Amino acid sequence: MSTTDTNGGHRGLDGEESLIRYPAELSVKAMGLNDTFDGVPFQDLVESLVLPLVAPGEPQRIDTRESSGGKYLSVRVYFTATSQGQLEAIYTALHAESRVLFTL
Repeated sequence: MSTTDTNGGHRGLDGEESLIRYPAELSVKAMGLNDTFDGVPFQDLVESLVLPLVAPGEPQRIDTRESSGGKYLSVRVYFTATSQGQLEAIYTALHAESRVLFTL
């Protein structure tokens, strides 16, 4: 959960003031094995976690990139973040999924 300080800035879970001013054009990246589990490809999984948490009509762009050997896939979703809480909800959803190995 974030809080608003007296200067209108936002503090994250660690209590540090965020340098982000909302709304802001941001992206999140999730990396995992480039596979299909229970019929769901990794890209579809990431999209199913992130897209419900961004504004309708978003994202602005989704990029994917395979590792050099093709074993891993990164999925980057670009969108307009409206609050620190929204960004925290997206990262919470990604971190709760065991197929997501790393996020940026």
